[in-house]
Amino acid sequence: MLPPKWSSFRNPNDALCASCIWMLLLLFFFAYVSFCLASFSTELQRPTKESVYNERLQMPLVRLDVCELTAFHRQLNYSLLDHLLMERELEFLLPNGTEIWRRDVLNRSDMEFVHVDAMSCLQVPSMQVVPQESILPYHRWFLRLQGPIHPKLQRQNYSYVSGLFIRPSLANASHPVSIRQESFLKVLTPFTAKNRTAILRAVVSLDRWSDSLGGRLGAPYADTFYLDDSRIVPEAAEETTPVDVMPQLGNRLKIVLPMPTSMVRVHHHLNDIVDDILTLLGNLASGIFIFGLLTMIFPAIREEKYHFFLHLERFGLGNPSELNPLLAEPTV
Repeated sequence: MLPPKWSSFRNPNDALCASCIWMLLLLFFFAYVSFCLASFSTELQRPTKESVYNERLQMPLVRLDVCELTAFHRQLNYSLLDHLLMERELEFLLPNGTEIWRRDVLNRSDMEFVHVDAMSCLQVPSMQVVPQESILPYHRWFLRLQGPIHPKLQRQNYSYVSGLFIRPSLANASHPVSIRQESFLKVLTPFTAKNRTAILRAVVSLDRWSDSLGGRLGAPYADTFYLDDSRIVPEAAEETTPVDVMPQLGNRLKIVLPMPTSMVRVHHHLNDIVDDILTLLGNLASGIFIFGLLTMIFPAIREEKYHFFLHLERFGLGNPSELNPLLAEPTV
């Protein structure tokens, strides 16, 4: 891989041309090495393998976000969240047969107000973290609206009130996975209509990031649980006494979120650093090998003087053939 020696050429122009070609090859080699290093640096920050599997894990506290569109709230100068009354309930069994049942009425201090994307939300946590070994845990929330209700939000002559969205969640509200995967579901809240029950279904999932050396290189954010594929099954009506006059307190919307198992769907994103290093070494080795083959056409030190195979007199390259003087001699 040494540069060609000028003393190895009969014609100085040949040596200059060979040196330029060698420098051009060297430039391409360094460009290739730079490209390999840049690609390696990019790959180190980008996990390339993902596996999905189920694992039994302890889940964090479940939360229900009750939201309204921020733009609509500002347009009406009216917020349904200011008229919201809530209760919550938790029920589950322990393996020893003990039944846990808790219920309480929520104050405004029990709920946290946050902005999520284009939504204004009240975050309503469940009663407690449910133990992993629990059996058939049920999370329930009870929503009611207190009048007066803005006319633009009433539906079917005040039978229902529109404008509320709910989102069951296990993640921080501002986490990118929560914003991307946890869905907002529109609900109609009964006011003079009969009580309603909305049953939620969701897949408990975990977004996990790691590298092949035991760290978290390339992870774009922290690992998080979240509820994926949230949906509402058809609502069931509960029999109540019909309302004859406009009440100040609407009827109840019960939201039920059953968690039938502690099995979690894990999305594991792996950054294979070892594979990236081996790929880089292979690319560098192939580049060095090819450059070495190409530079073999330039001998470093030789006893014999070399010249270009072709004689290009116009460009000053090569040497005249030794037979030219003999061919030029007159013949008898």
